[in-house]
Order: sequence, then C-alpha cells, then structure tokens
Amino acid sequence: MEENTNKSANYALLEERLKRLDRKDFDWSAWKRGTLLVLEKIFGKESLYLKELESTDYHYNSWSLRDTAGSEDPVKASVRELLNICLTDAEHQKQHLPSNQTNVKSDQLKEIINQFLNNATLSEIKNIATSDAPEISKEEQIQKIISDKIPRYQTALLGKILLWASQ
Repeated sequence: MEENTNKSANYALLEERLKRLDRKDFDWSAWKRGTLLVLEKIFGKESLYLKELESTDYHYNSWSLRDTAGSEDPVKASVRELLNICLTDAEHQKQHLPSNQTNVKSDQLKEIINQFLNNATLSEIKNIATSDAPEISKEEQIQKIISDKIPRYQTALLGKILLWASQ
C-alpha cells in the first residue's frame, strides 16, 4: 500500500491549528475559518469533522480570565479534542485521504454526465448502483435507462467520458 505523500503536510497543518489555540492573540473567527479550510482540504467537504467545527460557536468573552484561573474554556477544549481526533485520523490514513486532483477529476466527470442526464435520472442510477442486485442486472438496468433517456446522445456521452479519461 502506497503512503499518501501529503500525510506529513496534512499532519503539520493540523498541528499548527492546534498550536494557534494557545496564542494570546487568539481570534476565534479567524481560527475557525482557517481550520475549516484545512479540514476541507484534508478530509473533504462532506467530512464529519468539518461539519462538527462548522456547528461550533464561541460565546465566551472572558476566556482570558479563565486562562489565569488555570481552566480552559469548554469551547477550546472541545475543538482541541476534535483536532486531536483529526490528527489521529490523518496519521493512520494512507491512500484514503482525498487529493485535490481526485476531487477535480470527480467534479469533471460529474459535469460531463450532468450535460446529458438530469438529477432524477442520476438518482435512479445511483439507487440501482447501490442496490443488492447482481452486477449484470445493475448494468442491464442502467443500460436501459441510458437507452431510454438519451438514445441519440449515447455515443456523445461515451466519447466525452473517453476523452476525459485519456487526459
């Protein structure tokens, strides 16, 4: 299994976000925006980590007083724990981290397919693809949908996909 070459860079980005929590000039809004970008880069837009941080708000205005009292405020403790989990995940994932190139390729393929098929048809195809039916049955059902929905444009769709795949 080949190791993700961005693993150490991703790990370093997460560690940096953790360190920024302890700065005296900590700015919640700036930290949150930057950390959301880092999490999206590493784990993707649909990541639970990203969604968890997006839903976290910072309502404590007197956190500097708590620092002198020796107890960390609950929001910082929560996001610190979240980033520690992200660090562990980034450390143990190898090929499974989405690369920007993979995301771009996936988006390009979706764009090509969306030129020919509407969302309802794509949803129908997805339901077939994720069903428990045998593969040959799935292929036949999807072939029928394509034949019915875009009879004149099948070769155009295939041609665009083949051109895309060869780039």
